[in-house]
Amino acid sequence: MRSFEETRVIGCSAEKMFDVVMDIEAYPQFLPWVAGASILTMDEGELTAELVADLAGSRHSFKTVDRFVSGKLVEIRLLDGPFRFLESVWTFEAMEGERCRVHFSIEFEFRSMMLDIVASPIFSTACKSMVQAFEKRAMELKKY
Repeated sequence: MRSFEETRVIGCSAEKMFDVVMDIEAYPQFLPWVAGASILTMDEGELTAELVADLAGSRHSFKTVDRFVSGKLVEIRLLDGPFRFLESVWTFEAMEGERCRVHFSIEFEFRSMMLDIVASPIFSTACKSMVQAFEKRAMELKKY
């Protein structure tokens, strides 16, 4: 199983960062490995989503259930897809001024050994740039 986590202070509010993470349908606009994204169901504190990952020129669809507390937390768990295991957590802690502390963690393992060999390095690299990509998106949206 592969894992990654990062904590950083970002120059926007916890609510703004939460909103950017929850704007799932916009992921293809700023995450290069996401070829498609849609929200399938939405309830209070929970949604299901489907993402299409472009990994080494091969597209793989996966579904997640995302539980959330507005402005504070997003927990993502695999429902279906090319992974044997996928869990991710975002936390957002408000700080003085227009700043927040963001923590992101992810653990994953692909179902097939062949896909793991081919896709894990690409997906690992994507995970390592995840917080930076969301921070960049939040800063771009802050300008408008």
